[in-house]
Amino acid sequence: MKMRAITALVWREFLEHKGAFFIAPAMLLSGLFILILFAMIFGKGDVTDIDGVLLSGAQIYRIALAGGMAMWMAYLLVALFFYYADSFSADRRNNSLLFWKSMPQSDLTVLGAKALAGITLFPALIFGFYMIMGVLTYVLGFVLAIRLPIPLIGPIDMVSTWLMMGLTGAVGMILTVVWYAPFLAWVAGLSTLVQRWSIPLAFLIPGVLVIAESTTQLGHAGGARPIADYLKFRSSWGMDDDAMGDKILHGGAMLPMEMIGDMLAHYDWAQAVLGLAVAAVLVYVASEYRRRRIEA
Repeated sequence: MKMRAITALVWREFLEHKGAFFIAPAMLLSGLFILILFAMIFGKGDVTDIDGVLLSGAQIYRIALAGGMAMWMAYLLVALFFYYADSFSADRRNNSLLFWKSMPQSDLTVLGAKALAGITLFPALIFGFYMIMGVLTYVLGFVLAIRLPIPLIGPIDMVSTWLMMGLTGAVGMILTVVWYAPFLAWVAGLSTLVQRWSIPLAFLIPGVLVIAESTTQLGHAGGARPIADYLKFRSSWGMDDDAMGDKILHGGAMLPMEMIGDMLAHYDWAQAVLGLAVAAVLVYVASEYRRRRIEA
């Protein structure tokens, strides 16, 4: 029964936020497709030549997929930030399951389902749009190659590259969402206290701590700035951008597996597990606050 309730609550999150995670991405994909079409038809640049290197169809396709993944990843993180800043307080007076008012769920179950939707269902939807974009990109290139001198990757190689780059993107998306989980839980927890004011406070509170650290003895002890340094460390992760770009441009058939290996090797697993633990604690504390201090 509990699993069915959580499934229904996750589905409710989709119904209430499909604008951000389904409708808007569909519109973005359509607009991007039209923009690329116009750029390739009316653009004056040569997409087959970068820094004097004549690109093959496979290289162009990999670059397009890598750029698309970066775009969708950025969209996902922004959308999740605003989702968590609102969803934890959006239904704070009613914990009912979907439309059945006689089946209220506990605050921990409700907030747990919201957190679960944000790290499973919504990233999966965005990843689906990324994979659709990969197919549309190839179809567009195939059509334009009929009338323009554009090198085109063969259908078999296209499917192989699409699947392998998709696997790379999936791994990268999972690692990224897990890495930023404590930041998302932080803004979510704040929203139970101050609702939408959690958006500026999520940045203001750490900023005040960093400034206080810099202007007090804490920040001058041996020149160390532990708070600022740790926030800087947790604000990003991954391979060197130049190294990644060089691999995408010059990599061979095993490029995706090499990229996945590099991502896993450079990932700080201890910090990722610690971040998940912090996120779980923040969700639990937020649920207890809702249960004890907010009228149902």
